[in-house]
Amino acid sequence: MLTAAVLKSYLLDMPRGHIFDLTYALFADVFPPGEPDIAARENLRLLAAECNCDLVNNDAEGRFELKRR
Repeated sequence: MLTAAVLKSYLLDMPRGHIFDLTYALFADVFPPGEPDIAARENLRLLAAECNCDLVNNDAEGRFELKRR
């Protein structure tokens, strides 16, 4: 099961330029209640910043992209 701690560990281990796709379903598991909750989005944004990742919401495909800087 994906948790915030597991996601953070994975993001920190990713090489520069690598993209992690976080589906809305997984997002809801890690940051309930999920999309479109503003607090859940903010928690994901903070985690992305902490892991030196850019965050893109790909609403058309139902996922977030976290790209390591």
